[in-house]
Amino acid sequence: MKDRKPLFAVAALLCAWSGLAVSANPSPAAQSFVEQAAQTGMMEVELGKVAMTKSNNMDIRTFGARMVQDHGKANAALEAAARGAGIRAPTALDAEHRAIVDDLKAKSGAAFDAAYVRQMEDDHAKAVDLFKVVAASASDLGPSLSGFANKTLPTLVEHKKMADDLFVGKPLRPATTPH
Repeated sequence: MKDRKPLFAVAALLCAWSGLAVSANPSPAAQSFVEQAAQTGMMEVELGKVAMTKSNNMDIRTFGARMVQDHGKANAALEAAARGAGIRAPTALDAEHRAIVDDLKAKSGAAFDAAYVRQMEDDHAKAVDLFKVVAASASDLGPSLSGFANKTLPTLVEHKKMADDLFVGKPLRPATTPH
């Protein structure tokens, strides 16, 4: 029987070249983390864009812009970390996250602002908890995903505080152009 090592090496190179990850069976926990982080991250970007145009509140618009910027960078870093763990990150929102975006898009005025802030508080609280677990689970999820979680966690903690502070203790600044 012929030696199949050269064939496997060529297949591995082709997969790597095409962007497909070759790995020794990533764990279900790693796959679940990538799915959750990617879905939430993509949703944060979409909702941030909605907040930038739909909110009548300058603080919420500014926060939305920050979500687009920070989660856009984090999404790219997650994709690279997932590849390093042999996992393909999703590239489109699933039905659950798309429904959240659509629901918020249907709101306007103070109802939109309140729902958006609540969503950001909830999402970031869940994300902080998840990323703390992953950051501490290097042996279970591998160095690329735990490294990503460690690097991203401080930003998520900051986002949670920012979301919590949006309606707490200060008057909100109206946007210069009402919608």
